[in-house]
Amino acid sequence: GAFSEMWLNFYDIFVRNAFGNFRDVLREVTYSPVMGDYLSFKGNRAYDSGNHYPDENYAREIMQLFTIGLWKLNSDGSRVVDENGGWVPTYTNEHIMNFARVFTGLDEQPTRTNIEKLPGSRNFIDPMRMRVDRHDVYPKPDLDGGYLGDGYPLCSELPAQG
Repeated sequence: GAFSEMWLNFYDIFVRNAFGNFRDVLREVTYSPVMGDYLSFKGNRAYDSGNHYPDENYAREIMQLFTIGLWKLNSDGSRVVDENGGWVPTYTNEHIMNFARVFTGLDEQPTRTNIEKLPGSRNFIDPMRMRVDRHDVYPKPDLDGGYLGDGYPLCSELPAQG
């Protein structure tokens, strides 16, 4: 069928990682141009690069469907309730806006001649590349009051490579 190579390539992400871990699956899905197109984050730009806020669709889907869901849960799987008996949400729209900034700068690789030809000469096979000039470089708050990447050493703190 039409466009079969791109769908087989996407399917192969799950074949490669069937006995691996969720983090690897999520990384490959995030860099997939098929997913980037489907959930509209491919070509997403930082505010500084395009004077508009990044598309929030993928950030929302990652949190709502792929990972933590809408409501905080107790260790037994029951929903956490606040002092008024209401369910406690796992994130707010502000979190979504901040997480959308993580997924800026991703774009298709250039086309090549040894893959299935798609309309507009698009490359839906190779993992997306990071376009640094379009990526949001500012710190991004996490869900717990810190910042994404806290706990990891800064490049300046790493030992010199020989």
